[in-house]
Amino acid sequence: MSMVQQIIQAVTASERQIEEQIRKLTAYNEQIDRAMQQVQSQLSGSTQSYDQKMLQQLQQTKKQIEDTVKMLQTAKEKLIQVRAI
Repeated sequence: MSMVQQIIQAVTASERQIEEQIRKLTAYNEQIDRAMQQVQSQLSGSTQSYDQKMLQQLQQTKKQIEDTVKMLQTAKEKLIQVRAI
């Protein structure tokens, strides 16, 4: 196998790994959405604002995951460009 073929295989494998991580992070974000709904329904209006504190933390986590997914998508696009060369 030539060096070029090995590089193409490595790039393709990296693309697949990125896609899998994006799927996992997307699923995790869906779990966060469900957790946020539970917090809102179970703790809404708590006297010590536990619901708001939990929701803020969940929202921050969700945003970080979304940012990570965007970076992974950019990395995948770059790999596709490398493969096309």
